[in-house]
Amino acid sequence: MSATNASLLVIVPVTFAQACDFVAEHHRHLPAPAGHKFSAGVVHVVTGALVGVVIVGRPVARHLDDGQTLEVTRTATDGTRNACSALYGTAWRAAQALGYTRLITYTQPDSGETGASLRAAGWTVVAQRRRHAGWNRRARPRADRGSAGVRRALWQAPASSPPASAVVEALIAANCCGECGADVGRDELGRFRGMCRACFTAVEQASLEFYDLDVEDLYPPRPLRAAGHRRDSTSVTATEQPVHTAGAR
Repeated sequence: MSATNASLLVIVPVTFAQACDFVAEHHRHLPAPAGHKFSAGVVHVVTGALVGVVIVGRPVARHLDDGQTLEVTRTATDGTRNACSALYGTAWRAAQALGYTRLITYTQPDSGETGASLRAAGWTVVAQRRRHAGWNRRARPRADRGSAGVRRALWQAPASSPPASAVVEALIAANCCGECGADVGRDELGRFRGMCRACFTAVEQASLEFYDLDVEDLYPPRPLRAAGHRRDSTSVTATEQPVHTAGAR
């Protein structure tokens, strides 16, 4: 992006509804997505008009949805020079600021998408996807959203790195319930033997039923002290008298 053109473009926040309206008006072949993690826009400082938007969400492919990866699901501009590259760069910086380590997107070469804006922003192609019949199945009906029957190229933002599986597993083991997988934090796991409160209670109840026990059998009540009983200096026996060492005053 040249300095002159960059100085004429300003990144601005936009709502999801604003981004969807812009996509519906300017995107060549795809409708707006169903949701997002965040969206951003770019404004031309001379005209003050919104000239492009980017929508970022969870990866559509389930095997890529690892909790550390986001996907640019839509970008749309009115043709303003360098607006698309600015949006891709902004999306990656925002994703990194939120703690994500990887950002991906797809282009459709058969639809005339060359990826020039992605290359200008430093993105690279990491895979090619063959044509497929779409996501519609007899047991799982789906409407065609523009990806059926076209080749796609998978792009990745610069310096993206999938999280090491060992690191992810360690974080899950330290914070998530070993039974249901709920993220409950280290403190609760420490109190309930690596489980959340609900799973610990369920396991405990199942154990009681299996061994035909009552809660009192596992946790017998403590004996109560007699009413009015108080331990003071007058009740100390001779054997409990303090011992004075030699030379002590």
